[in-house]
Amino acid sequence: MVNKNFGIYSDDLSGCDLVIETGSDYITCWCKDKAAGAVKAFEQFGFDANFYSSFEKLFSDVQLHSRLLTTHFNNVYCIWGHATCVCVPNELYSRGMAASAMELMFGQAIEQRSVIENTFGDCVVSTAINENAWDVYTKHYRITANMHKYYSLLKMQKPHDDEDKLHLVFYNNDFIISAYKKAQLQIVQRFSYKAPEDVLYHVLNVCKTYQLNIADMRVRCSGMIDDSSSLYSTLLSYLGDFSFETADKKLFAAEGFHEYPLHYFVSFCQHDV
Repeated sequence: MVNKNFGIYSDDLSGCDLVIETGSDYITCWCKDKAAGAVKAFEQFGFDANFYSSFEKLFSDVQLHSRLLTTHFNNVYCIWGHATCVCVPNELYSRGMAASAMELMFGQAIEQRSVIENTFGDCVVSTAINENAWDVYTKHYRITANMHKYYSLLKMQKPHDDEDKLHLVFYNNDFIISAYKKAQLQIVQRFSYKAPEDVLYHVLNVCKTYQLNIADMRVRCSGMIDDSSSLYSTLLSYLGDFSFETADKKLFAAEGFHEYPLHYFVSFCQHDV
């Protein structure tokens, strides 16, 4: 079954591009004004991946509840949010190596033709797109570009000189952690969790592994986390400089956004595609 978690809309969606982010248990889409960069609408759908035997059926059910996915847009961008991704120094990268590495790491057969790359600085973010989803999307839309979620986050999180910091991006059942030491990316990875202690374990383990000082390092979080939750209070009690990501309020043009904490939407909407 499909659950619609958010449906936020402006009256006028003209002049917008559509962005679709597809994960293992969610589809999120939003439309962004090409000229102003403001986000005019946002939808998010959650589902049980085990319930659907085909992506085509899943997408058909999502469309029943969607305004954005049944509207025509000239440009459509796909962000892939699944864990099947590797980040490799540019000088060492090849598509064949990336396919073999993902096959080894994730236990899935990877075809080189399904691998896409995005380069950020000296790092190549490489992922194998979901071919079943890709077939469905290309039937409905003209896809302008593909990228992995890690790539969009790295662009948004670009550190300052010699900066140590962590970013935590929360979904309903997992989260993405990216760690920087002296402005150099150390890790970006998705972890599942069931309890606040699971999150704390991964955060502390990353800090220990990369010798990051948890007491005074900047840690920013976004996504599905509230300041009234046990998850937030647990992290706050252990992390020295811990707070929500700062939202650029002028980007969120639809009035409905302001009924929610804006950090819910930062990792989706606050970057360029």
